[in-house]
Amino acid sequence: MLTYLAPAIALLIVSVHISAAQVSPSQQTTRDTSLTLPDTLAASARDTVDRSEDTLAVRSPSGIDSVVTYSAKDSVVYSLSTKTMYLFGAADIQHKELGLKAEVVDINWNTSILNAEGVPDSSDTSGTGFRGRPDLIDGGETYHGARIAYNFKTKKGKINVGRTEMEAGYYRGEEIKKMSADVLFVEDGKYTTCDAKDPHYYFASPEMKITLKQNIVARPIYLYISDVPVFALPFGIFPTERGRRSGIIAPAYGESNRGRYLLHLGYYWAISDYMDWSIRGDGYTKGTWVLYSDFRYALRYNFSGGLSASLGKGIDGERGDPGYQNTKEFNFHWGHNQEFDPTTRLVVDFTLTSSSYYQNTSYQLNDLLRQEIYSNATLSKSWEGTPNSMSVNLSRRQNLRAGAGQLEISDLLPSISFSRAQSFPFRPSKRSGASDLAWYELIGYSYNSQLLNTRNAYKADSIGFERIDERRGIQHLVSFNAAPKLGYFTITPFFNYTEKWYDKSIRRDLAFTLKNRLDRNGRPTPDFDTTYSTRDTDVKGFNAVRYFDMGISAGTKFFGILQPNILGIKGIRHQVTPTLTYTYQPDFSKPAWSYFGTYVDQFGQTQRYGFFDREVFGGAPGEERQALSLRIGNVIEMKMATTDTSGQDNKFQLLNFDIGTGYNFVRDSLKFDEISLSYRTSIGQLLSISGGSSFNLYKFEPYAVDPQNGRRVNKFLINETGQLAQLTSTSLSLTTSLSGEKKQSTAGPVRSAADSLRQQNGTDNLYDNPAPDFSIPWKLDLSYNFFQSQADPRRKVRQSNLAASLSFSLTENWKITASTNYDLVNKVFAAPQVSVYRDLHCWEMSFNWVPAGQYSNYRLEIRVKAPQLQDVKVTKQHSSTGIY
Repeated sequence: MLTYLAPAIALLIVSVHISAAQVSPSQQTTRDTSLTLPDTLAASARDTVDRSEDTLAVRSPSGIDSVVTYSAKDSVVYSLSTKTMYLFGAADIQHKELGLKAEVVDINWNTSILNAEGVPDSSDTSGTGFRGRPDLIDGGETYHGARIAYNFKTKKGKINVGRTEMEAGYYRGEEIKKMSADVLFVEDGKYTTCDAKDPHYYFASPEMKITLKQNIVARPIYLYISDVPVFALPFGIFPTERGRRSGIIAPAYGESNRGRYLLHLGYYWAISDYMDWSIRGDGYTKGTWVLYSDFRYALRYNFSGGLSASLGKGIDGERGDPGYQNTKEFNFHWGHNQEFDPTTRLVVDFTLTSSSYYQNTSYQLNDLLRQEIYSNATLSKSWEGTPNSMSVNLSRRQNLRAGAGQLEISDLLPSISFSRAQSFPFRPSKRSGASDLAWYELIGYSYNSQLLNTRNAYKADSIGFERIDERRGIQHLVSFNAAPKLGYFTITPFFNYTEKWYDKSIRRDLAFTLKNRLDRNGRPTPDFDTTYSTRDTDVKGFNAVRYFDMGISAGTKFFGILQPNILGIKGIRHQVTPTLTYTYQPDFSKPAWSYFGTYVDQFGQTQRYGFFDREVFGGAPGEERQALSLRIGNVIEMKMATTDTSGQDNKFQLLNFDIGTGYNFVRDSLKFDEISLSYRTSIGQLLSISGGSSFNLYKFEPYAVDPQNGRRVNKFLINETGQLAQLTSTSLSLTTSLSGEKKQSTAGPVRSAADSLRQQNGTDNLYDNPAPDFSIPWKLDLSYNFFQSQADPRRKVRQSNLAASLSFSLTENWKITASTNYDLVNKVFAAPQVSVYRDLHCWEMSFNWVPAGQYSNYRLEIRVKAPQLQDVKVTKQHSSTGIY
């Protein structure tokens, strides 16, 4: 290796006595002949290096004022007469950010011009092969060519039959000229993102201008697929800039039942590293239009968020037709996430929208099936080192399918809550361990308070009346308990106090309306029909609702162990956790408490109601309780002998189930609560099972005056029918997931950073399915869910559905996915979907199909994989809604 400095070239030449006559290429051997300076000259060179770094140092006539490092495997020859240096055999030159490797290199120090080329490959029997063709690295970009010429001084160069790679794109040209540090001109150029030796597609142009880290401009431009020209354009512009960049958003065009359309035409503005903004528009020839605006912002480790808004008009059908619709649509969304410090955080996810917006503007299946919109903004704060925390919440729930007179919008403006977790006021703060605590040190308390301000808006009824109901209140909850141990039992006495503050209450009476009966022709008659309903009147004024309950619970834990020692089973353990709780609560419906009133219904029966039943926290409990409740938890586990060298036995949970009931001593009838049962288990990783049931011990009888309805009466089933209990509800869930062994695979789409961001934010559209995973050859997901409710044993409300999803790789490059949900009660398929993906090396094909239902559609698309060419595609699609 020789460090060569241009201003010291004369000293180097004289000292080592090199001339063209003394060293010729024919005299060289294949050994390394890199020149080595004597010590004195090395010192001179070092002195020169030091002077070249001085701003007053004299620059060399060649214009090169920095170190050039070079080596050659065969020989280095210098001609004094022409001041030209020749390097033979795997030459390597480094100058600033410039690097060059080639078989043969010559440098003229008078002109500062470098030439490099390869030599014929004697091992190639065809006589056309070359070895050691030059590779030029300049500023991080690599250029390959048959011959390269480069001027150190002007930074200009020329590459014959050259190729280079930038931003996952490959460029080839008969001649590439480097006109400046950032500009290249390419003659007969080709651009592609395909890395095959013979690319499957490319864009060709007789003239190309490449501005590094910005774009490529070509005129005219032709698209070739398998060397066959497909179409031509007067010019083409390809981005090469890294990361986000401002520019026009290319539209899509087509035709639907709303007319010919142009979709998502707009502009994207990369404002800075911290924010960007885009505006887009959809337009249809029959009058429908939608404008979209999206603004995003982020400051790493501080906050991130975005504001999006859209406004439009939807027109369906022809004016004058029965199904004609002309609606105005809007949508606004704000998302924000900010952590002020480890104890304070703000999360916002708020949406305001017109009720028909998604139906008239979206083709995303999740949006079309959406029943309601829930918005939320929460500021939470905790105090480090204390059990205190606080939150402020604003929320909004909008029913998109609300009918006339039904609740449409429910606002919470705001909800403020404060909580103090369980604290022990009599316990020393530094004491550790609970075994030596005094009885009073076991006493703990917790406190929770909440302020609610609600606003409920009901959709206009048939006569156009809109109702708004505003309610507000404050609730305080204080709990005291202790948990001393008595032998094998844990005894927990408790006391709970609740207080609620309201600014209004209600008074209820019976109202009736008279309506003329209609004859068979629909004309009113003199006779009337009477309709009865209850009427609530608000009474303003401060009211406090106070109630309490107290009790004691006892719990323990015991085990049963079976050791069969067969089939590798070392033991089976049954853990039982019984808990018995007694609770006392006064009857707050008594007149002394002033929480309840009465009215007489249309049948002459006196009915009781609570003055605060419609308030945000409800009223006081309406019955006395002196109740025992029993819960028995069960866990059954099995231990298997190990079969490997770790020596650790394998443990499995066979079954986890709970059973519970209660008995109220002071209830005048139906003293036993329903028996509840819940369970869950799994068969290894193969199958998960969970479910639950509830049973009633009392007989059901219909009302004498209304046989269609009925109630439970104070008669035990076992005495009346011989049946111990009657099922009132049950549920069952089965899930399984099977898959093939994971393997390595290079197939699949190329996703940009923008695609990843859309997936994280949940803004993928219906056709931006998750990237197919070719590393899993096949996967099957199955689930079955069943629910039945029969409070009235004569009427069974049943839900039963089966969901399945199958994905498999037909070949190394084919991926097929199908999913559906079958309603076993109504015997219909819900939301079946099929997707097919084909990896075409540098292209990809996707087919998505929803074959049935209100939103049936299909979309077939073949496109280039590279994200920078995402608009080079062919699309065929159809949608039953006419929205794309």
